[in-house]
Amino acid sequence: MKRFGLIALVLSVLVIGVVIWLGLGSSYATSGQTQASSPSLTETAQPSSLQEKLAAANNDESRMQQQQQQESIQKIIQLFQKNPGNITQLLNQLQQNCPGTNCQALLKQVLDEYPDQQFAQTLKQLIERLPLYEKEMQAKTMSTQMTPQQRYQEIWNLREQTLGKQETQLGFAEEKEFASYQFAYGELLSRAPQMNLQQRLSELAQLQQQYKNPSKNIDGQSGSYDKALKLALIGVTDPIQQQEITQQIRNSYFSGKEAAQLAEREQQIARQQQQIASYQSELAALNQEMNQQKQNLAESAWQQQYQLRLEQLRQKHFN
Repeated sequence: MKRFGLIALVLSVLVIGVVIWLGLGSSYATSGQTQASSPSLTETAQPSSLQEKLAAANNDESRMQQQQQQESIQKIIQLFQKNPGNITQLLNQLQQNCPGTNCQALLKQVLDEYPDQQFAQTLKQLIERLPLYEKEMQAKTMSTQMTPQQRYQEIWNLREQTLGKQETQLGFAEEKEFASYQFAYGELLSRAPQMNLQQRLSELAQLQQQYKNPSKNIDGQSGSYDKALKLALIGVTDPIQQQEITQQIRNSYFSGKEAAQLAEREQQIARQQQQIASYQSELAALNQEMNQQKQNLAESAWQQQYQLRLEQLRQKHFN
């Protein structure tokens, strides 16, 4: 009985081994078939998967780029809200930072989501109405008898009619302040002959204080100096007095070193202008002389002599 039991145990082990072997063989065969057919499946599925991955990557990149553009537009709008009044500068900045075709949609989205909706809607209406204003401006005619100040007021009135008062102020306040500054300076120039030097410079200082932004941001130090010098020299014909006034104005606007450099540059410009004026005067005299000789000389001889004299004149003044 023990022997039969042992034989039965051995047979059971062999049967289990055969079953396992058959199972593995069948699995291996199936796997082989799968592997045999696998390359064809992979060949058709892999490109589709790659295209999907590329499309997903492009979409992610596009969304990231769009988000960056939105953030850039929002920063530009925030800066404009802090320093309003120059719609041309704003539009140029938007164009530079958003060169794509979907910028209008991005701008609209930024304005729709902007925290200060009153400001955003005013800006949105200003931008939307600009084409109408440009069309009306092209069709408008103004009398040549109007002064520059009257013409500018006509333009401002047209803006308020087509854009709206708040929109016009938001878009063009900086320009209007500079224009008012220029008109006031022009009025001061017209009154200068009835004023002494001290009165002129005092009123100019008050004017520059009143219009501090255009005086500082547009004129700058050099522009303010030019305005003061032009005002101070009105009616002054004596060269020595002109030189003294120029030095006084120069020293009041620049440091010692800067004033010396400016003086040297102005002297150089004056010499160049004198040189050009002298050349033009002698050139006119040469042309008159040569025209008188034209009837007495053959054309080729006249041209040769004229070119020789002209070259000598140029070398005299510019070499």
